[in-house]
Amino acid sequence: MKPGYFSLVLHAHLPYVRHEEKHRLEERWVYEAISETYIPILWQVDRLKRPLHWTVSISPPVVEMLADPLIQDRYVEHLDDMLELIALELSEDRTDEEKATLHFYRQRYHDLKNTFLHWNKNLNEAFRTYREAGYIDMVTCTATHGFNPHLFTEQAARAEIRTGLNCFERHYGFRPTGIWLPECAYTPGVDRILYEEGIRYTFVDEHALLDADPTPEKGIGAPVYSPHGVALFPRDQIISGKIWSSMIGYPGHPDYREFYRDLAYDRDWDYIQSFMHPEGIRFDTGLKMHRITGDTDQKDFYVREWAEHQIENHATDFAKTLESHLEAHGAQTFPPFLVTAPFDAELFGHWWFEGPEFLGKVAERLAEFGIETITPALFLERHFKDLQTVHVSMNTWGRKGYGEVWINERNEWMLRHLHMMEMQLVKDVADYRNQSELTNRALKQLIRHYVLAVSSDWAFILDGQTTAQYAAERFREHTRLFAELETALYQDGVSEQLLHDHYAAYPFLQDEDIDIDSFLSPHDYYVTTEREEEKPAVLVLTPEYHGHIVGGLGRRVVDEIEARADDGEVVYVLTPYHDELPEYERQGNIHVYRVRTTSPFLEHVMNQVATQNIAYVKLVHELSKRVSFKVVHHFDWMTIPAARELAQSLALPLYSTMLSFEATRNPHGHGGLFDAIHRIENSVFPASERVYVGEEISIHDLKQWYKVSENVNTCLPIETSPYGQESMKKNVK
Repeated sequence: MKPGYFSLVLHAHLPYVRHEEKHRLEERWVYEAISETYIPILWQVDRLKRPLHWTVSISPPVVEMLADPLIQDRYVEHLDDMLELIALELSEDRTDEEKATLHFYRQRYHDLKNTFLHWNKNLNEAFRTYREAGYIDMVTCTATHGFNPHLFTEQAARAEIRTGLNCFERHYGFRPTGIWLPECAYTPGVDRILYEEGIRYTFVDEHALLDADPTPEKGIGAPVYSPHGVALFPRDQIISGKIWSSMIGYPGHPDYREFYRDLAYDRDWDYIQSFMHPEGIRFDTGLKMHRITGDTDQKDFYVREWAEHQIENHATDFAKTLESHLEAHGAQTFPPFLVTAPFDAELFGHWWFEGPEFLGKVAERLAEFGIETITPALFLERHFKDLQTVHVSMNTWGRKGYGEVWINERNEWMLRHLHMMEMQLVKDVADYRNQSELTNRALKQLIRHYVLAVSSDWAFILDGQTTAQYAAERFREHTRLFAELETALYQDGVSEQLLHDHYAAYPFLQDEDIDIDSFLSPHDYYVTTEREEEKPAVLVLTPEYHGHIVGGLGRRVVDEIEARADDGEVVYVLTPYHDELPEYERQGNIHVYRVRTTSPFLEHVMNQVATQNIAYVKLVHELSKRVSFKVVHHFDWMTIPAARELAQSLALPLYSTMLSFEATRNPHGHGGLFDAIHRIENSVFPASERVYVGEEISIHDLKQWYKVSENVNTCLPIETSPYGQESMKKNVK
């Protein structure tokens, strides 16, 4: 065997375009994908009947449409229409070249129909059978291909991922450990959600690794681990470009079928009308009679034998190119060099008609050349100890490598609607979860409307201006249905009939696929599922709270809070947001909120302190609707304004820990900033039940600078509670 590995990944995805009414042109996208891509790929798997180590990703919209009886029956009608058109064409006076191509199509459409009926009109059965036989591996995608870097909430990202996995598991009988992130779009933090949902690998573009920190030692010759332990497999653009590149790729060879020339536009309207849309619209039939020929409008007729000859040539060339590529990196070990080649499945067959046959021939050539193929799952099984962990920034495989395709002047208007829907779902699930079976179903239907709206396809279509009107109408319809059902929920107007009508419009997913708890915030999940009669909590405000802090104020805060939690206290910690840590996390009895400010770009330190304190106050007043607090404890001067306001407005005792003061840090200080901090620090003494200071601070010296009263004490040992056994509730006069 040659050194190294080759891994082919095919991602099958279409937007959910199932409509109850007949003659929707968009539904033909499904027919074309089945005829030109999905069944032809299955033919190659069936022909070779051995482990190919191809990984096939099928998105939930495709899975659902393949399983839909309405689409299944309409596809059979489509095949019959095609066979009727081919028969009509053969009855006409056509050239020998045309007749040869028509005979090829007649046999092909008979084979398509036989294959489709063999699998009981459900191609999921075929893919599942071949996967269970060990010929291919399978993964899936998120629920509707939502572009994850633009999702506003963690809950939306989790719902997309979990719902997609649930749908796939229902159809395929297992839960994959790999996932295709829509548009190969990775953003920091999504890996934590993936890992928590059982995902161990995904795919990224090669620049994700080349620009990583640190740059991986193996370059793109091996996957890397993200910070949360998800393996990222990079696309090898040198090898992939042999197929997809418009300049050097195989699909542009003159002997291959021309995609842009269809029989529907070569025939008179009176002749072709009965096979077209009843409203008088021409559309592609799929009978493309010409070959690429060259850069000219004059196209020669397609000659199947010539195309098959080029398939053989190109499969051999691909194997030789891959062989040279692997040999050039043959010295790499631990792990051996890996070439990962992820593609949209529809490239093979739909865009490049001969593509599925090419893949089959490549599989044969690789075996002849001694090149080992491998799935990402098998690669990790062998080499999980050999991978490096790096930090990867946001990236995609789209135009220019980032998010330009999915946010620009043509589609940016969609984001504000999507973000509002996300936030409303977080609120609605917290407010209405488990009130009744009907409200739970309504919440699931709201999630269904949301995921159908968040599909990246709508933004992609608007960017490309292909079927832009349809994309905009679909997006607006899902947002309208969401608003209509949410209003009914608020007004106690949800009924069986209303839910039936909403589902019938787009019968995507089963209710069992949708977990409404995925839209619960971590805190709401705790409140609604775990907290019963929780005792009053300690509220802590601190400018530092990170697990990696080794000394100073931060260490004192962590140690004291952990000691109080060990005593049985419930502690809520509010601290500034940190972009490498979650906004909320629970550590036993400790609830940590990392609070964002609404004005993050203020330069003056006092403005920063003010906005941070305002954010603290707003969050605590929301929490106080569900959480009972018994004491406010703040650390350092930067949290004094919020701590004082909260102690007063919630009628709670205030405890202060000041390990340093501006006057002790800077005894010769003067000026506006010094005076402002000094005034804030001075205000803590009359407001606090107790003020604890560091052992190195002389209370006698402190009195020279501040209006110190009898409530000032040296810090207690960590193991001693500052609150003691006394009642924490102030007497409100």
